[in-house]
Amino acid sequence: MSKAVRLAAGDLDAAEAVLEEGAMAKTVVHLDSGGGLSSGVWESEAFTWETDGYPVDETCVIIEGVVEFRYPDGSIETYGPGEAFAVKKGTPLVWHQDGTVKKFFVIRES
Repeated sequence: MSKAVRLAAGDLDAAEAVLEEGAMAKTVVHLDSGGGLSSGVWESEAFTWETDGYPVDETCVIIEGVVEFRYPDGSIETYGPGEAFAVKKGTPLVWHQDGTVKKFFVIRES
């Protein structure tokens, strides 16, 4: 029988931190349904990451902290606790966060 899967930020407490894009981060994947679709919770210390093309389609809800997206045209978008965003695969941006960020995510890799 299938049931809903709870995405719990507290599960990060038991996760091991790994180096990701130059910062220590924790990820707990709560659901990996195959075919490149997954969801879970993520946490990272402060970092800045520039990409010419975001590697996946991703939808997130910020739980803690603030994320700033800087775009090639000079525009900036900021997301904080309780706010959601979606990034399309291939989007050029700079992901910047001054401090720790926690987020719920859904990723499609295909």
